[in-house]
Amino acid sequence: MPYQRFARFALCLMLSLLASSPRALMAAEPTAGGPRVALVVGNGAYRSAPLVNPAGDARAVAERLRQAGFAVTLVLDVGRRELHEVIRRFGDSLLRDSRTVGVFYYAGHGVQLNWRNFMLPVDVRIRNHADIAGQGVDLGLLLEALGRARNALNLVILDACRNNPFGSDFRVDDRGLSQLDAPPGTLLAYATAPGNTADDGEGEHGLYTGRLLHEMAVPGAAVEDVFKRVRLAVRRASQGAQIPWESTSLEGDFSFLGENRRDVDREQKEFEADLAAWNSLREATMPEPLETFIRQRPSGKFAELAQHRLDLVLRRKGEKPVYASVAPALAREACVPGAGSAPFAASYPGAALPFRPGERYRYRSLDLLTQQETQRSEDTVLRIAGDEVFFNDGSKVTDLFGNSVQAPDGTRWTPYQFFINDYALGKRWSAQFIATQPDGSKISIRFDLRVAARERITLPAGTFDAYRIEARGLNLAGGTELERRAWVAPERMRGVLASESLVRKAGAVVSGERSELVEYRAAAGSAAAAGDAPPGADEKKDGAGWRPASAY
Repeated sequence: MPYQRFARFALCLMLSLLASSPRALMAAEPTAGGPRVALVVGNGAYRSAPLVNPAGDARAVAERLRQAGFAVTLVLDVGRRELHEVIRRFGDSLLRDSRTVGVFYYAGHGVQLNWRNFMLPVDVRIRNHADIAGQGVDLGLLLEALGRARNALNLVILDACRNNPFGSDFRVDDRGLSQLDAPPGTLLAYATAPGNTADDGEGEHGLYTGRLLHEMAVPGAAVEDVFKRVRLAVRRASQGAQIPWESTSLEGDFSFLGENRRDVDREQKEFEADLAAWNSLREATMPEPLETFIRQRPSGKFAELAQHRLDLVLRRKGEKPVYASVAPALAREACVPGAGSAPFAASYPGAALPFRPGERYRYRSLDLLTQQETQRSEDTVLRIAGDEVFFNDGSKVTDLFGNSVQAPDGTRWTPYQFFINDYALGKRWSAQFIATQPDGSKISIRFDLRVAARERITLPAGTFDAYRIEARGLNLAGGTELERRAWVAPERMRGVLASESLVRKAGAVVSGERSELVEYRAAAGSAAAAGDAPPGADEKKDGAGWRPASAY
């Protein structure tokens, strides 16, 4: 598709996304109060490789859900026919009311075969690969039922990654479960990262479910915060051997107990307190204060930065990284221009590359309102010191992920997390910063962000499998509405591939800009030719003094 046609498409799409009011841009509505139904399955009485904890885990989860107002169906040690039937009935119950919140919990053996996940009934007698599909229950049966129901919200919790489900009779080629994307309105939670396994445990409950039961009982805790806290607790208890994993496509908020309504004024006070706390933790060398900070606000404005710092601290103490196994490709994204003929975009396991001294990025910018190219710029990584990256002559500074710290004209930003270390399809987070301009005036900006798609994009610099980030925000002082989209390929390079921004005041679009990568040259071994654009090109400002091209 020609460049200007793409620009017009992008402008139209972004304008449509800005139809909401400013307050609506800043907060997802809580899930409507409707029926709550749950199916809880615990399978442990296997002939080969029996499990100790699933029955007790399932009973405890069922009781916790009843306390949270769910109508619970609990089944233990079920065969294939019964498991099929209870899943069918569960799907039917979700169809009766579009406001329904559904929870499916499974504890027991689970395996993957050809990137399909199978729950294993207790009556399985598997001796070869063909028996898995013939005797197991495909998780796709459940996910298809959720897709048909189109109800308000669903949670699928799989504590199903135990080692060696077949004893000495048979071994599968792939460990654990395979990675799946959550259906619309669903959070899909694994006890450990896809492609990895977890032990059954020797206590009253399995490691994962024991922590889950504790966090489910916290009044008012947002469901995504529940699973973030569980992940941290399991990781620390297992010394990094088991790290839970989630895929989410949730739009609304939900809590098991009590209300979880967003209070913007309270969040502002939390931001101010957390900013001061984070500035004291940025160079922390012990995990405990970082853990406390993350547990206090798992979805806070600095939680992603703190999680990365914790990762570094634990690596230095000997923890080995755990990555999710990756499916060959994700589904084609329908809203990509030219997607009808574009190949699928492959995922990646989470091993993001850092900035490196000597690598160079060249960009061109387009005014989305006039369709005219406005400038070209070039940034070369000069050096990295601590958690800051210096470019060109050292007057431009970002953090390790590309978030602005200082501009060549002297504008400075407080720490923030527009770009992060760990991307996953459906992930949501928030960012907020204060930008201090050379004249001393301050601008405060808040964003809500999500990873909206995994898609293949073609730029002047090449073709990339990328995550598309969508962000909606506000200038808190003037009420200016902000819309951002950015594409990143963290397994290829740390710098942004492309970004688009719209600014609207009093309902009218006052500026729109697209910046895209023209050339990338790695620190060593790249054949890319040097460009002729001057380094450190000035960046445009809108009428409020905010910098759309750099203020991420």
